[in-house]
Amino acid sequence: MKSEKTMEEVELVSGLQARDPKAMEVFLERYSPLLHHCISQFAGRDLERDDLLQELLKYSLERLDGDHFDPERGALGTWLYRVAWCRCVDLQRRLKARQAPGSRLPQEAVPEQDAEDPGPLESAADAEIAGEVRDALTRLDPQERNLLELRYLHELSLREVSSRLSLTLETTKYRLNGAKRSLRRLLINNNPLKGEVGLAG
Repeated sequence: MKSEKTMEEVELVSGLQARDPKAMEVFLERYSPLLHHCISQFAGRDLERDDLLQELLKYSLERLDGDHFDPERGALGTWLYRVAWCRCVDLQRRLKARQAPGSRLPQEAVPEQDAEDPGPLESAADAEIAGEVRDALTRLDPQERNLLELRYLHELSLREVSSRLSLTLETTKYRLNGAKRSLRRLLINNNPLKGEVGLAG
């Protein structure tokens, strides 16, 4: 039997697939902070972040249209973060490839869009990144891990997190930012390639 939270997410996904304005409003309000956190690991300037946010929103909706989200396998927020992170990594690699001397392909050889269904390499990248995040979380300080799980896995608002932990809102924000920095350091140290990405904050 599906939980109320799962049913709510299924209804939200259905609304997004139908491009229902109310569903879009709920989606943006609930998950924009998660996307902004992911974007902050890759883009430095505000203009770059705005462009990347629009790209991630478009790409996520396309993936939802293709029924790539399975509510039985995890929360929508967890799925969205994985999709956003993989997309950012993919875009960063493409940018580096274009900037490398002698690596430019003829314009007609560059596809306009990704294939709707992920290939084995993309699926492997999804699994690899998800594994890295899970491993990094296990190595975090328990209090920092609890903060991140409440905020991004259980999808509580900042006020809900502060109430749950009996902290002021400002203290919650401060400690959450520290936890995100700790997680980012663990991910970078575990994979030197990420150290080449322009990290903000």
